[in-house]
Amino acid sequence: MTSASGMRVVIMLIRRDWALFLHQRARIVAALGTALMLWLLIGGGFVDQFAPTGLGDASYQAFLLPGMMTLVVVFGAIFASISIIDDRESGWLQTALVAPAPTWSIALGKIIGGGSIAFAQAAVLILLVPVLRLDVTVIDVLLALLALAMTACAVTSLGLALAWNSPSTASYHAVMNTVFLPLWMLSGAFFAPPDGRIVGWLMRLDPLTWCTHAIRLPLVDGDGSLALAFGVTVAFMLAAFGLAFVRVGRPPRA
Repeated sequence: MTSASGMRVVIMLIRRDWALFLHQRARIVAALGTALMLWLLIGGGFVDQFAPTGLGDASYQAFLLPGMMTLVVVFGAIFASISIIDDRESGWLQTALVAPAPTWSIALGKIIGGGSIAFAQAAVLILLVPVLRLDVTVIDVLLALLALAMTACAVTSLGLALAWNSPSTASYHAVMNTVFLPLWMLSGAFFAPPDGRIVGWLMRLDPLTWCTHAIRLPLVDGDGSLALAFGVTVAFMLAAFGLAFVRVGRPPRA
């Protein structure tokens, strides 16, 4: 009975998040518009300065594309996290917490709802693969989308855990600036980790670097182990998933 009621809550939360998303067109413009603008400007304007070696026939725009997909996922996680704060301020979250359903259902529903929205937005950018004339197979595209889906779940879970006790939307901006922005900036979206430099080690310690790498490797031939990139991505997803469930299991501060 508890499991059945919990799954009903999960489905309800997913449907609610998608309904809100479809009525907020600004979220689509903000996520996709920013990513496309950066892809066009940086890919065209800084190609000589940032273009990494070892790409074969692929262009810098192709190297940049997975980083832009990661950026869309980060934007989606931020919007999903802010919705948690809005739900608490409106009183809706308190109503859900006192309902006869396990707390894990709230965490799972918000992660799947927010993560699937972030994934759907970022996956649209895969349509640029034919434009870039990348030599990929259907399996390559599916692997990239799988890595993208795991990244969306991981980042959305992390955002949920960080937003759960955030007192207001304004205070959550500090979390965005100190957590999400550095994670993305060090994710290898613009350039590969340089050898023998501090920033290179910081990038290798950033789990989002491996997520971006797992998306990039099936699409663009390059150096690195796909198995390692997928392994770190899975570990990051599970760790963020567990953190979100632990945090949601504790009542949020008023």
